[in-house]
Amino acid sequence: MRSIQEQNLRGEQDSSRDDESSLLDILRFLKDAYKTILVFGILGTVAAIAYLAITPKQYEASVKVAMAQISANNNIGPLGINIEEPALLISRLSSPTSYTPETLVACGLQDQANAALALSKVIKLIIPNRVANVVDLKTFGRSQQVAQDCALAVFELIKTSQAQIVAPYIEEAKIKLAQNEDRLQKAKEVVARSDKSGAAMSASYLSTRDEIRFLLDEITSLNNVVTSNQSRATRMVAPIYAGDAHIAPKKSIVLAAGVFGGLFLGLLIALVRQLVLKLKSPAGGVL
Repeated sequence: MRSIQEQNLRGEQDSSRDDESSLLDILRFLKDAYKTILVFGILGTVAAIAYLAITPKQYEASVKVAMAQISANNNIGPLGINIEEPALLISRLSSPTSYTPETLVACGLQDQANAALALSKVIKLIIPNRVANVVDLKTFGRSQQVAQDCALAVFELIKTSQAQIVAPYIEEAKIKLAQNEDRLQKAKEVVARSDKSGAAMSASYLSTRDEIRFLLDEITSLNNVVTSNQSRATRMVAPIYAGDAHIAPKKSIVLAAGVFGGLFLGLLIALVRQLVLKLKSPAGGVL
């Protein structure tokens, strides 16, 4: 029993000596390699500072855009039918062919190769939760003013394109309105003649009176569509906001990546160097 205890004790002492030896090896390695690690840490910091100096700053502008709508039936309230669903707008603006030269100039991309493709990938359109007719538009630029001008240009592009989408419906409504007004005038003339001739209770008279009521409802509905077109056009829910602080590059993240990346690289190089020396050593010594 005593022999087993002595063996356990010797095992614990050997383990303790191994741990101390490992710790001493690590400290010895760090003592020999700290200059390499420190040099690469400094180089990483310098590289990060250089990156921050040469990388153009990027600013962000944002605005909420409400979709153009058209009056539905006799609806004269604030709600209507979207001319274009937000998801369809996002899909449409993902195509480079959606952007005009004026928009590219406003976003400062006129001199860039494949500018339209770059713009389609740079702007962001997000549908807010629980809002069926609004998109969050975010644009980016090398200055606060460029980002704001780009947001305004993209908004105007959306407004113009949605006005073009609704234009045929408005024209059709105007044509139907003129036709119904002409039919109404003729129906009123028929009723007036029936009143004079004493045939006010004839089937033709009653049918014409029903037609007049129907036409009045249709004319009211079509008038709502035509007159509410401007008030239901694409609009900003709030003015464009462009922050005065740049959003990229992130100074703290770049510096941290440079410092820790340099230190890690220095540590890796020191480990490789020590491994090479160990392999070249005739006795294959320890680190």
